[in-house]
Amino acid sequence: MTKIVDLRGDSRILGPSNPNRSLAGITKIARHHSATATGDVWAFQNHWRGTLGWGTGGYHEIILRDGSVQLIYRDNVTTNGVGNYNSKTYHICVVGNGSFTAEQEKAFDERARAAMQRFNLKASDVLGHNEFSGHASNSCPGTNMAVVRSRLGASGGSTPAPNPTHNVEAWNKRQVVSTDVLNVRAAQNTNSAIIKTLRRGQTFNATRITRNGESVNGFTTWFEVDGAGWVSGALVSEISNNNTVAAPPANVWHSRSGTVTVTAAAGINLRGTSSGDTTTPTNLGILTLLGRGQQVKYDRVLVQRNGHAFVRQPRSGGFGWLAIGPTKDGKVTPYWVNGITL
Repeated sequence: MTKIVDLRGDSRILGPSNPNRSLAGITKIARHHSATATGDVWAFQNHWRGTLGWGTGGYHEIILRDGSVQLIYRDNVTTNGVGNYNSKTYHICVVGNGSFTAEQEKAFDERARAAMQRFNLKASDVLGHNEFSGHASNSCPGTNMAVVRSRLGASGGSTPAPNPTHNVEAWNKRQVVSTDVLNVRAAQNTNSAIIKTLRRGQTFNATRITRNGESVNGFTTWFEVDGAGWVSGALVSEISNNNTVAAPPANVWHSRSGTVTVTAAAGINLRGTSSGDTTTPTNLGILTLLGRGQQVKYDRVLVQRNGHAFVRQPRSGGFGWLAIGPTKDGKVTPYWVNGITL
């Protein structure tokens, strides 16, 4: 089963600053190569930001040399993959320069088929970058797309995504929704159909558990909802007894001050500026990327129950916000900085 690292919504990811698009308008899937021997989103977005001046990256997904996948942007985000075609194209990049590993090709086929299924597309709708009109001189994607389409089933119809084997156990423990809106899915991944939605504070019986579902915020646990449909364990909390419970607060504030030092190898985006407190710092623009060893003085801390924790930086004319790590049930796991423990 392909390893997937879901970075969609991660505060370290560039932007997105481009306008969102309608999923109904997506008509093509583009394959790209990075034209580099190695790399990942952290390396590539330095180029996107620093050299190209973009506020949104180029790809929705990146397939690394070992075949693992980084999910970068949600389907409705318009990325900068192919000029004049981005509003209707889903972009997948394979790291390499004309030579790709067997693990990468396997992962590309899985991810392309999953996208074909989501957008109701055929193998003939999967194009290399240089197959889009006006881009013929581009060497990207560095592979024979006729061979790729042949693998995907170019003779017709969209090819369903492979069904991974999930280990399922009986569970029967009650859970409470700890995010504002939670989609109940047909299977243990975010590509499957949405059956219904749950709201913060709603409870359900987790009849079964899967421990090897798609990773969401680093958690691969999924729960079956009252015998029908699945939700990620990253977005619910177990109820210790069968009494009615109040929904846990979405955000908790801490009045404390100090200095934190960035330890994340890829750095962290400092966002701002806000005139006062905000519970959604990731909606703010990126002021700068702080590298490992850089410090920020803070005067207040925001902890989202299932999202991220942030320190507030006093600035001239307002406040900046630095994510210090992702959160699960109000706890930071793990920290991207030193100098603070919540």
